[in-house]
Amino acid sequence: MKLRNLNTSVRKIGPAIAAVALMAGGASHASAEQVSIELAFECPFPLIGTQPIRAQISADIPSVATVGEPTPQFEVTAITVVNDNARTGLKLVGSETVEGTATSFNTVITTNRTLDQIVDLAIPATLIPDVSGEFNVPATGMAPEVLFTEDDIGEAEIRIGALTLDLTARTPNGAIAPAPIGEILTDCVQLPGQNNLLQTITVDGEAVETPRISVNREEVTFGNVQAGLSAQETVSVTNTGSAALGISNAVISGTDADAFLLDNQCGTLAPNESCDVNVTFAPSTDGTRSATLTIESTDADNPAVDVALTGRGVLAPTPEIGVNPESVDLGRIELGQSASADVTINNTGNETLLIDSVALSGAGAADFTLANNCTTVAANASCTIELSYTANAVGVSNASLVIRSSDPENPEISVPVSAEAFEQAGSELELLLGLEGSTFIKASGGTLPLNGSIATLLDLAAGTFEADLAIDPTSGNFSIKLLFSRLNASANVEFVPAEITTGTLINGKLSANSQLFVKVPKVAIKVFGLPLRVGGGSECMTRDPVNIDLASADGENFSPATGGTVSGVYDLPALENCGLLTGLLNQFLTGSGNTIELDLTPQ
Repeated sequence: MKLRNLNTSVRKIGPAIAAVALMAGGASHASAEQVSIELAFECPFPLIGTQPIRAQISADIPSVATVGEPTPQFEVTAITVVNDNARTGLKLVGSETVEGTATSFNTVITTNRTLDQIVDLAIPATLIPDVSGEFNVPATGMAPEVLFTEDDIGEAEIRIGALTLDLTARTPNGAIAPAPIGEILTDCVQLPGQNNLLQTITVDGEAVETPRISVNREEVTFGNVQAGLSAQETVSVTNTGSAALGISNAVISGTDADAFLLDNQCGTLAPNESCDVNVTFAPSTDGTRSATLTIESTDADNPAVDVALTGRGVLAPTPEIGVNPESVDLGRIELGQSASADVTINNTGNETLLIDSVALSGAGAADFTLANNCTTVAANASCTIELSYTANAVGVSNASLVIRSSDPENPEISVPVSAEAFEQAGSELELLLGLEGSTFIKASGGTLPLNGSIATLLDLAAGTFEADLAIDPTSGNFSIKLLFSRLNASANVEFVPAEITTGTLINGKLSANSQLFVKVPKVAIKVFGLPLRVGGGSECMTRDPVNIDLASADGENFSPATGGTVSGVYDLPALENCGLLTGLLNQFLTGSGNTIELDLTPQ
């Protein structure tokens, strides 16, 4: 493969565009205030890794609200400042405009509660400039209304939270730009240490002392209980109001009320005080039983609270199998990639469940593999089956996970399993990178300067590349200890590729492998201050190719848009065909522990 004839104006691929949203509200009787804030986020992007964005947010938000009066909706504006790397990267894949939506997850924090609020902002089609420098991407949306209650009287804060970006970059003809940059869905994290307070609102209203009832569960499930025995559960009742709460009554009703017994420990509760209502399930025969526990109180807004009661009477200890989930869809998986999911077997019975077999069946059974530790499952315990799939051929695979057990009512359970393998149409990008750096030869302590270029064909979707590596001829000075003196030498060195350079660039992490022969056409030593040629020649080269693995540093993003630094450690094989002093030359150059560091820059 030859990639040398590249357009040298090819530069780099930068981070995708990001935008941010917020929520806002205000009282209908209060005038709005102009508020603004600037926040920094980090967003993970395909191919180029985590990138920073900065957003300038503004809105008109009143500083006063009234209990019982919904705040009106207010328009919110966000301006995202996009750096030149992102602009260059978008242009590199042929993008003309960027558009999409931003979803912000924010909070209103009052004296007694926290309200979650989601705001959607639209990013209109925005032209990406041809000239270098930053540019702005606008986004607008409406903040939904907020209804404050008596519990919110006091100071309320509006704070900006995290955001999700759904962006599309388009080419001049309106088509979506090549994957994976063309369409991006990413969850952004707000950088710590920032003041994300947008506005403080004073919530006005007359505080009324009221009792409020709260129970810790909406239903009580007793599971299997052997006939003639019993099981007890507790419902906790709490007064979350600001005045005394009277528990006036607690009663069990329904068709099977006689299977449940009640022990009510509740009377009058002060604010924030709790009490217990104990319920006992005592079946006399087998079968499922259900009833309703009703707790009555002086809470005017919620005078009666219902708690559903269920249980099953069994004549003798028995296992009861359950699976979660009841079906598995691993979705669409690209060829060569894998996906997995866990299926949990639960025993809700009161006897140990024996797992007789776990197997896959159906037309696509061979496309899935499973691993499990399920042999016996104690009462109220569980075990896990790991189901795996590797996409080897395009198409849909359907199978069934069949579980056979000692459950007398469900001796065999079948869990439908499906997955679809697809082939990603790769979008390729040609890049020309200049290289500059050096390699340290440990045997003699010498350093060779390195210059050259690497012509790369990058598959954006897969994150893989192939490249032609060209390193210019170079020379260096070396020194070795010989008997009781030190011998100094100079050598001309050339590099001849043995294989195409290959590697990956995934989420900003670059890894590459190069194999090349090292030739030494000329070596001279200094005798009485004068150079004396002692070896080399057109056939003087390493016996085997040098195998060099290069990688970008951990924690640093390597981007084709900006380049970066790669480094590695390698062994230099023995030289041959270098004349009578081949052995001496090997003392200068060959051995392990050699290091290399290169700066790669888009051309």
